[in-house]
Amino acid sequence: MNRILSARLKDLLNVRGISISTFAEMCDLPLETVRNIYYGRTEDPKVSTLLKMSHALDMSVNCLLGQCTHSQEERMLLQHFRQCGEHGKSVLLLAAKYEALAVKEQREAEEKHIIPCLHSRGGILDGLVYDECDVEEIETAVQNAYVAIELTTNEFAPMYCKGDVLLLANRFPQHGEYAMFYKGKRAYLRRFLEEDGQYRLECIHKMKEDVILKKMDQVEYIGTCIDVVRL
Repeated sequence: MNRILSARLKDLLNVRGISISTFAEMCDLPLETVRNIYYGRTEDPKVSTLLKMSHALDMSVNCLLGQCTHSQEERMLLQHFRQCGEHGKSVLLLAAKYEALAVKEQREAEEKHIIPCLHSRGGILDGLVYDECDVEEIETAVQNAYVAIELTTNEFAPMYCKGDVLLLANRFPQHGEYAMFYKGKRAYLRRFLEEDGQYRLECIHKMKEDVILKKMDQVEYIGTCIDVVRL
């Protein structure tokens, strides 16, 4: 490792125009310690020494040891970044930030798909009635979502509020998850709990009684809430 570290340190200090004595001060290490590593005379440097050196160079220990996984372009970018002044670094960081955001937005737009969203015309305290719902199509980047429900009241606050759009996945809920269950023409937003060999559909707003089930085939489900869009 001494030869690799020696060669790596020589390259790093040469590119940055840093002398051995200056680097020793940056690391708060004895000059002789740094010089021995620089010339490959130290077989097994202490971890504490490597940490100080990597911190002074603003890189990980792996990078200091030449074990970076960066591509050639990434290494060149990093090298140029380190050679910039404060103004140059600020410009590069700002450009990178906005470019990354633009790519993220483009990726999310490409990944969006259309799902139906139910809007109840009235309250859903006693269950959402399908015949009293308007349906529109919405876009979402949540890939597992297959249907959505917009809450038109604050009956489930503070957990869910008026205007929240619940995105549902087509699967049965696990313990503690919120889901839409239905019976007949009504759908109910409940928290699914499995306790003592029984199943409980916990009423979120506490204004109605919980539903206790011995078998899960006593109830059907629309889907499990996997995300909430708050407008």
